[in-house]
Amino acid sequence: MADTWNPPEHPRLRDGDVLLRRHTAADLDAIVEQARDADSVRFTTVPTPYGRADAEGFVAGLGAAWERGEVAGWAVETGGRFAGSVDLRWREAGWAEIGFGLAPWARGRGVMTCAVRLALAWGFSDLGLAGVHWQAVVGNTASWRVAEKCGFRREGEVRGLLVHRGERLDGWIGSLLAGELVR
Repeated sequence: MADTWNPPEHPRLRDGDVLLRRHTAADLDAIVEQARDADSVRFTTVPTPYGRADAEGFVAGLGAAWERGEVAGWAVETGGRFAGSVDLRWREAGWAEIGFGLAPWARGRGVMTCAVRLALAWGFSDLGLAGVHWQAVVGNTASWRVAEKCGFRREGEVRGLLVHRGERLDGWIGSLLAGELVR
């Protein structure tokens, strides 16, 4: 298989009140707010400090990566409001890696679990993915809860798996095969 996928039109995916859609300029202030949250800084690779130019670069980069067939990424909306982002990053041989982050106000309500399920279902059905990997810094239990509810199997803890702000950190890694998605 190729190292990229043939990018289709950017789909809008919905389940109840959760909508996955293309990021827009209207999301920029909310993206900045989410990226400045202590847990986002602790567990993700967002630049710190994070400003509007970073958000503009994120949105533009995600759109360009979609067009190149490297990343399928969406804004997560609930209650008509930007709540976070989810993406599938293409890897070789029909696999992808999933990444996601949610604003503090939307956490603990099942929003990201729903969003991840939507993205995964689309990846398996429309892209024909064979499997998806999930990775997180050891201790990011919120990320693990989302992955676990979607059917990921946590394969283990890998020493030095992730580079976070120039430092190698231990990470959890999990996998989900086509047909294993828990709805």
